[in-house]
Order: sequence, then structure tokens, then C-alpha cells
Amino acid sequence: MKKFPFTAIIFFISSQFLFSQHIDIDKKALSFLASQEKVNVVFVKDSLLMIDDLYEMEFIQKMRQKITDKTTAEDANNWIIDYNENKNETWTLAFLNQLNEKIGEDKNVIVFLMNETEAHYTMQVKPTWMYFGYDAGIMDRPAKVTLKIDFYENKSPNSFIFSTEISRAMAKYNREDGDGEGAGPSLNRMRKAFEMAGYKLAKSLERVLD
Repeated sequence: MKKFPFTAIIFFISSQFLFSQHIDIDKKALSFLASQEKVNVVFVKDSLLMIDDLYEMEFIQKMRQKITDKTTAEDANNWIIDYNENKNETWTLAFLNQLNEKIGEDKNVIVFLMNETEAHYTMQVKPTWMYFGYDAGIMDRPAKVTLKIDFYENKSPNSFIFSTEISRAMAKYNREDGDGEGAGPSLNRMRKAFEMAGYKLAKSLERVLD
């Protein structure tokens, strides 16, 4: 069996990681952002969202059964309630807050806001894939999220100016920061993945806003 040098293996893994973190940005297509002060943001909740290798509703039912078997049906119901609250508010705010905080460091300040009726353009964000990670004691993995990003002028919502994807944004795992397991998969781990997605989008948009 042919052996590869350890350094080559590390380089391959690092290259794969960097490739998966790349966000395609077209500076010309997004040049309109440099002249804007505000951009409206909408989050699309799609029934085709995949979590691990299951559709969202299948995943929720799987977690309901798994938590019920492990603890109680009440714990399962509470986890699902918390999941929906995080999906509809916490994770979206984590993404936007990190995006705006990082962009706010640039000279040409632009703010991305939900329900901003005065904006001329909208950024549509659609989660397409999520992975909650895990904490198995001796091994752990952070959460990851993939988001589809579409920009359009508000007077032409069916005509996208530019589309891209934030693929498998992954934040660092930290058990002491609430990333360990509870009754169900850690919702905090996923929050941090959304934060990382916001950070990475902001870094990519620096090329447009400079």
C-alpha cells in the first residue's frame, strides 16, 4: 500500500477545508451594494431543508422519538419548541448581527436589516443544509450550515441580480460555551454556525465594499 507523507495529508485536509469555506462573489454584479446604506433581508423557510441526510420534518420526528426514548416526551416537546424558536429568531439574528458587526468595521458602512421597507434591494437567505455536530465525550464535532444567498431589486423580486452559497460554515466547538449535548442536539452549536456564516459573508463582501 502506498503511503503519503504526513505533511501531504495535512495539506490535503487543509485544502479541502479552505475550498469548502470559499464563497463565490462577483464584484461587478454586486457593485450596487457600495452605494446603499440599507439592504432588506428575508429568510426563506423551505420544507426541503436537509438536516444531516433527512428532510427537516423527518429529522424532527426522529429527534422526538430519540429524546422520548432517552428521557421523556415532555423533554422532546420542549426541544422541538426551542428548535423552532431558534430557527425563526435566534439563528437568523446571530447571522445578521455577525454580518453587520464585521461589515461595520469597513469604511463604506452598509446595514442588513429584516423588514426594511425603505431599502431598494433585498438579500434572500435560505438554509438548505444543517449538521448539528455532536459531543460523544471523547470525541466532538461542531455544527455546520449551508445557506443559499440571492440578491434582487425590490421592484423585480423574481429576477435575481446575483446568487451564491455559503457552504458548510463551521464554528469552533467549545463545551464550556454550551456546545455539549442536552436532551437533544445542541441548538447553541448551530447558532455559532450561523454566526460563522455571517462572518464569512461579511469578509467576502469586503471585496465589493472597499
